[in-house]
Amino acid sequence: MSMASSFVRYGCLLPFLAACGGEAGVTMGTDGGADGGPPAYSEPVCAEPLASLADLAMAYQNTPEGLRAAAQGIADRRYPIGRAFVDFQTDMQLQAWNQRRSTFNEVLSNFEVTIHEGQHLWDIRMRSSTWPYRLRDDLVIRTQVLRNFNRSEILRVHTDVASDSYARVYLMGASGMQGFNTLLDEYTAYVHSLASRYCTRDSLGAGQRISSRDGILTLMYYVELYLRVARTDHPEDYQAILADPEHRRLILTNWDRAEFWLRLSEPYPQLGLRDAMLRGWTYNPENIMEIERLRR
Repeated sequence: MSMASSFVRYGCLLPFLAACGGEAGVTMGTDGGADGGPPAYSEPVCAEPLASLADLAMAYQNTPEGLRAAAQGIADRRYPIGRAFVDFQTDMQLQAWNQRRSTFNEVLSNFEVTIHEGQHLWDIRMRSSTWPYRLRDDLVIRTQVLRNFNRSEILRVHTDVASDSYARVYLMGASGMQGFNTLLDEYTAYVHSLASRYCTRDSLGAGQRISSRDGILTLMYYVELYLRVARTDHPEDYQAILADPEHRRLILTNWDRAEFWLRLSEPYPQLGLRDAMLRGWTYNPENIMEIERLRR
């Protein structure tokens, strides 16, 4: 059988953000901590079986109003955390992420991109003297806005740039000239990407594979490398990160949230392409040490 595959590609929001780069159907996860330790990270999870969208599909009309109603309905039933990201978008923005929208299944397939980009837009509009990162309805972490070194510097400690399909998007050109806050914005968005795709995985055709796990594992890896380069070559920048408790909280909470959704998605090979390779990079002891340093 031929395998259809696609890397998720996100368009430009704003030059400084990316270089072109009801609770129906929801239940609460209850993962416990290992070895009798504290409970592991948990949050609402789309129920099994996935909530039916048949009535939304029947009612769908390819109009601005119809697209919005479909995206809102998918969010409400499958990923309520994402409803705010849908609501924050204009009709033009929703249409930009849903260029193929003649059928409801196309809108469902694009839902991951709608949520990812909507998270960026939410952050932009809510930004003030601090940088807000919306992880859940009940959790917005606001960090200091830092001025620090370009993230392109992590290319020199990268394991294998040639094998990294995301490096050109996030570490080179105008995007590579950005710093840590925008990297953390992508880090947050890619957790939402995996979570929303896991909850809409029934949109995938037979044999189709996509890069939802690849995206978050790559950004986890980039955060590790940025912390290493900061610690070894830019101690003032590293201390500025450590001095802000909310930066620590954001990095670690997103890490735990990413691992939560990675565990849930593990039984579904169609949600990854090169995720085994990327997992090896991310969980290399030298790299994971940078996260463990923040837990001390």
